[in-house]
Amino acid sequence: MTTDYMEEDLRGLFAQVMNLSASQVHSEMDQDSCGTWTSLNHLMLISQIESRFGVRFANQEISTMTTYGRVAQTLANHLSPV
Repeated sequence: MTTDYMEEDLRGLFAQVMNLSASQVHSEMDQDSCGTWTSLNHLMLISQIESRFGVRFANQEISTMTTYGRVAQTLANHLSPV
């Protein structure tokens, strides 16, 4: 999976779960600046990402995924070959 495809897919998931347009999703977006990024939506987002990309995040990772950029980087780390 290419990075561009992953980013496009991830942006779409974010937009869907947070009830935003894809153009509103950006790398600096965080829980404080996005009014719809509630704890429930955070868990829904993590679940959607895990299902879509076939990954599993550790609880410690989930608690640090508080910005779009961190979510994207954590996902990329899981998708990168070791």
